[in-house]
Amino acid sequence: MSTVSTRLSDVIVPEVFQPYLVQRSLELDAFVQSGVVARDAQFDALAAGGGTTFPLPFFNDLSGDSNVGSDDPDSLVAPARLTAGRDVAIKHVRNKAWSSMDLTAALLATDPLRAVADLVAPFWVRDRQKLLIASLSGVLAANVAANGGDMIHSVATDDAGAPTAAEVISDEAILAAAQTLGDMKSRLSAIALHSVVHTRLQRLGTLLPVYDPQSGDLRYQTYLGYRVIVDDGLPVTQGAHRPVYTSVLFAEGAFAYGEGQPKMPVETERVPGAGDGEGMEILHSRRHFLLHPRGIRWVGASMARPAPTNAELALAANWQRVYERKAIRIAALRTNG
Repeated sequence: MSTVSTRLSDVIVPEVFQPYLVQRSLELDAFVQSGVVARDAQFDALAAGGGTTFPLPFFNDLSGDSNVGSDDPDSLVAPARLTAGRDVAIKHVRNKAWSSMDLTAALLATDPLRAVADLVAPFWVRDRQKLLIASLSGVLAANVAANGGDMIHSVATDDAGAPTAAEVISDEAILAAAQTLGDMKSRLSAIALHSVVHTRLQRLGTLLPVYDPQSGDLRYQTYLGYRVIVDDGLPVTQGAHRPVYTSVLFAEGAFAYGEGQPKMPVETERVPGAGDGEGMEILHSRRHFLLHPRGIRWVGASMARPAPTNAELALAANWQRVYERKAIRIAALRTNG
């Protein structure tokens, strides 16, 4: 099969390509595979519908103590109030285009449709992870600004000289970060680390491998029972003397995800005059989706367009916590390595 006889328009059938692309991107996403990002049918429906922001009403947990009964018919119980709140999610609208000059090798494959999708899917995985981490940055910044940083434990300093053992990642520091969730810390199941922090744990020999029982390949590592995700996009703040790394603990479903349906999720176009008249084809890929930290309302106080950029997602002013602390499935640790 040659690129002369094979065109993108010959192999890209939107009804076949898009579902495979979505599924493949979910399979490759460590945050999805760990359960941190959980697809939700309600969020699928919201993402597929009209509008850009979506209210998510909820009831607060019931509190207080039970009553002690009596045999006095005139002593009436005072019912407690059910209180409600409202979370808000924002729809993300993203797209990317590639020319067939970038995809020529894929068109030589036995199954060019799958080959092209396997090139495009990793891009969307990386892009969605950047978006998730930008949202995390905004959520943690808002937590510091409005809630006293009660979701964050920090052992980092900006002192001169090499970090001490107390200023870098350790079992004790991780457990202290988990404790910000109190008795709900048992829900935590995964931890995201910058590669510098991950390397320190490798040197300490504290990571345990989990292998595929059939192939014997390494699937992932665990630390203190938490599934490890390594991503250099996690926040790193450079001080005057040393960097501060943010590691994040998650419970399952910390982020809710829903996949929408753009009017034209994928299409191709031909530019006959490109390449001095030899022609060029372009593949356009579009994604509309929700990726929302549960219990953190999108305020959208600073946003230039209907959908936010990663820079806007990282702003504290755009987020507001609406769940109580223990209901938020996130805890952060800041260290010098």
